[in-house]
Amino acid sequence: MVNLTMVTPLKQPIVFELEGFDVAQGYSPFFFFLALLAYTVVLLGNGVVMCVIITDKSLHRPMFVMVCHLVVCDLLGVTAVLPRIMMHFLTGQKRISYIPAITQAFFVHTYGALVQTILGVMAYDRYIAVCEPLRYQAIMTSARLHSCCALAWFVALLLIAVLFGTHMNVPLCSQTIQHVYCSNRAILNLACVPTPVNNIYGLSLSWTLSTAVFLIITFSYIKILQASLRRDQSNNSSRSKAFQTCGSHLAVYVLFSIATVTIIISHRFPSVTSNLKKFFSILYIIVPPAINPIIYGLVSKDLRASIIKHFRVCLNILYYCFILPPSLMENYTYNSLTLQLEGLKVPEDSVLPVFLILLFSYVYIVLMNIGITVIIFMEKSLNQPMYFLFCNLPVSDIILMTNTVPHVLSALLLLPSKRLISYSGCVIQAFITQLLSSTSHTVLMIMAFDRYVDICNPLHYSSIMTNRMVIKLTVYAWGVPFVWVVVLVSLSVRLNRCRSMIMNPFCDNASLFKLSCNDVSINNIYGLTFTVVLLGSSIGSMVLTYTKITVVCLTRKSKSLNSKALITCSTHLLVCLILMGGGIIGVALHRFPQYPYERKITSFLYLLVPAGLNPIIYGVQSKEIRLFIQKSFCSEESF
Repeated sequence: MVNLTMVTPLKQPIVFELEGFDVAQGYSPFFFFLALLAYTVVLLGNGVVMCVIITDKSLHRPMFVMVCHLVVCDLLGVTAVLPRIMMHFLTGQKRISYIPAITQAFFVHTYGALVQTILGVMAYDRYIAVCEPLRYQAIMTSARLHSCCALAWFVALLLIAVLFGTHMNVPLCSQTIQHVYCSNRAILNLACVPTPVNNIYGLSLSWTLSTAVFLIITFSYIKILQASLRRDQSNNSSRSKAFQTCGSHLAVYVLFSIATVTIIISHRFPSVTSNLKKFFSILYIIVPPAINPIIYGLVSKDLRASIIKHFRVCLNILYYCFILPPSLMENYTYNSLTLQLEGLKVPEDSVLPVFLILLFSYVYIVLMNIGITVIIFMEKSLNQPMYFLFCNLPVSDIILMTNTVPHVLSALLLLPSKRLISYSGCVIQAFITQLLSSTSHTVLMIMAFDRYVDICNPLHYSSIMTNRMVIKLTVYAWGVPFVWVVVLVSLSVRLNRCRSMIMNPFCDNASLFKLSCNDVSINNIYGLTFTVVLLGSSIGSMVLTYTKITVVCLTRKSKSLNSKALITCSTHLLVCLILMGGGIIGVALHRFPQYPYERKITSFLYLLVPAGLNPIIYGVQSKEIRLFIQKSFCSEESF
């Protein structure tokens, strides 16, 4: 006799429970911060593009109007998913009622369909612009433009409305949605009965829409390529226009397609963890909206120029209203209280790419250094003297980057005559720059001492490297450079100034005393002595320490000791070589006035490169940090 189990359908009001990510206890705030950062980047990038297109009348053209529709679509998809995920991380609340669940699923699917229909319409616009340039204005009238955009929205909304119309009267017998957000399939997996109509329609919709858009784009670009090749071969203007106007559109389509294919492929491999599958499904919604504004900003010359113009206007308003009061503008020659930064000399067409590269480098450096510092303090296995001493480097790098990079970024978007900074602000920036550059060397010296004690006196390591000793070493690493740099900058401040141009992207001590027409022999002697003592002490301590470590490893002939020395010391030594190499090159170029541009670039890279590489070097080489990252992102217990 067969036992039949009767399942009772749920009755309204239905409240679902989202499975969400499996996040280890204590890590939710960290992932909330990452989600918030991603949402902020998407809102900021797309908001800037939309505001610039709306306010600049020269961009009121069909292509940019369609870009605005794409921006709205991207914001719709991201806003439907990320705020609720952030709430899950922050509060742990994963419950969602029936109507909000259906609404979220509807907007997620609308985003996926709408992106494709808008890209199809944009392909048609590019086809007309390149293949029929003389008739473009007559064909792409305002009425036709709005009709095409309305058609893209209508088709997407209609197709998704029919998809969710098949949900009507489907009984649900479970409340747990096995995903991080609601979707059509995730909700219907809870049905008490099979749903063949929805399955067939859903698959037909996905296949038909994707194929139709692919054929439209393929046909358009084949015609564009043919038109470009038929034109006068001696004049490449037509071909150049085709690549410039179509490159951004094609890049957006390829990016969206790659994100979609990645989700499909991840579901075909059972070995892929559920956390990773959920992560890929979120990237499909986050990555295209985050990168699309960059693609259009870099490729479209008109949009790039308009963004730069608007940024310059905003920065000028901020400078004149808040940073440089009129009283500072009066005396601009002898002992001027207002200085002008030379900045980076970048061609006009390259300003936005350089700005974006530096901006993302800055964001990357800050996030990586904050991340590795948080990991060290959160993971108990990393609460060791070596890692506590290392934390001084990320803190120093974050402050140093924040002290210099924002000024360089703002200077890029300002006219040379508007790249102004107050004298007191320049002195503070120079002091912080010199202090933190010097602190990096002293931190590496105390880390070398820690490695020496650990390898050469392992039995006494715990008794020597106590918390009290770690604090003493940290105070030494910051206190000694502080005293030296106070004297160094004070010698520059005492001088009278007969110039106002800082021949550097940012203020440092050398730039300060070069403003003076007085005798700067004392500055040169003290600065050279300071540099020799600092680099000499740093190099001497490294040589002495690693000589002792090498001798101990060779005399004891212990494989475990040699392995430990190689693993723990190689990271420290690599960071030392990078820092010292950059410092020596910068000092050497100051002695060659015929290379001013190379000196400026090197001085800036000297700040960026070590700060960007240090977290990677320690993250890759340190077994404990590597295991923590793997546990956090790849296991079933943590995201």
